Amino acid sequence: MANNFDKNWTTVNNNYPLNDKEVERYISVKPRANQLALVDKPFYTFMHFGMNTATDREWGAGVEKATDFTIKSIDAKQWVETAKSAGATGVILTCKHHDGFCLWPSEYTSFCVKNSSYKGDIVKEVSDECHKQGIRLHFYYSHIDWYREDAPWGRTGRGTGRPNPKGDWKSYNTFMNNQLTELLTGYGKIGAIWFDGWWDQ
Repeated sequence: MANNFDKNWTTVNNNYPLNDKEVERYISVKPRANQLALVDKPFYTFMHFGMNTATDREWGAGVEKATDFTIKSIDAKQWVETAKSAGATGVILTCKHHDGFCLWPSEYTSFCVKNSSYKGDIVKEVSDECHKQGIRLHFYYSHIDWYREDAPWGRTGRGTGRPNPKGDWKSYNTFMNNQLTELLTGYGKIGAIWFDGWWDQ
């Protein structure tokens, strides 16, 4: 294969002038203190635990029942100790993935641990251990929810890359805001929240 070392690699900047005000605005952005703090402690563990763990699949599908989550106990102390012993400075816990199952007893859905074999609050157990062991706690929350009929990327849009024709923005945004309030006010200090999912409103 011929090399391209002699090629002129000058960018055309997508036909925008290099001295454009937008270009200046982009390159003037500087990280805030909380962003720099993440750079100082860059190694985090991602705990992707949920309905898929109980059903032995890579992802839940949003067609499960809460009773399909048959896990009865976890060892949050051991999870956090393992993360710390690996040198991690933070934990990112998947609180709700695309299947919609919640690892905490949410007041806003029946599809959560309170209606499963698990008698407790997994988010609380992990968050308590993180605070106790001095490791940063972060939450993952999926915007996509294949369980709910009103989700803009819900049941009928599942896995298709297309929006749910039955989606109701107002209803789902209220639901999501209520759940995020539960997560961000009920578990002590949270370092960050990782939103996953996509849609155009």
